[in-house]
Amino acid sequence: MKKILFITFVLSSGMFFCQSKIESGFANNPDYEAYTNWIDTSYAECLQNWTTNIEWGACIGKHKEMWLDFMNYEYNELLTSLDDKGKTLLKASQEAWIRNNLVQEQFWDYFLEQKPNFFGREGTFGSNMVDLQIIRKRAVEIHIYKNAFH
Repeated sequence: MKKILFITFVLSSGMFFCQSKIESGFANNPDYEAYTNWIDTSYAECLQNWTTNIEWGACIGKHKEMWLDFMNYEYNELLTSLDDKGKTLLKASQEAWIRNNLVQEQFWDYFLEQKPNFFGREGTFGSNMVDLQIIRKRAVEIHIYKNAFH
């Protein structure tokens, strides 16, 4: 049952949460191909090999950190390619993204304090997987912008 719930959640969260505006086709670039990198490959392998909830959580946490590192690297690279106006806009965009995620995390913490048994372990890990996909989405967007300016 755990595997069925997990697979259902992954498929639905992938469809709804991990597609960036660019990956969803809004860029209208006929040469566009979906982006994957070594973090995606590592994450897919990790998700196939966990046996305990602790290992599942560690897998999510490890890859969340990898995407954060990748996003920060790509962000700093993109900054070097932009003029002053672009830098100002990118910084404002990134700060808004960070603030939004912080408030979402604070609400999640509040919700868990108020309803500690509402989701259970699988729901909590599932939510962490969504958080990972949100970070991945932003990292991929910044990566694509960076490549467009180089």
